[in-house]
Amino acid sequence: MFNSSQTAQHGAPRRCAVCDGPFGLIRYYSWRTPLCSKKCVAHLKARREERRKWLRRFQTA
Repeated sequence: MFNSSQTAQHGAPRRCAVCDGPFGLIRYYSWRTPLCSKKCVAHLKARREERRKWLRRFQTA
């Protein structure tokens, strides 16, 4: 699955998966997803937790 910031030739992402910003000297990873900052890591984790809470509503029935 490639988005606009990934190249099909190499498969290596060139931009952050959350904010589409450029990578700096340090690249962070969360679940093999390259991110540009700790702020983006926190945003991605919060979004995943929201999805889990939403899905739990339907699994308890």
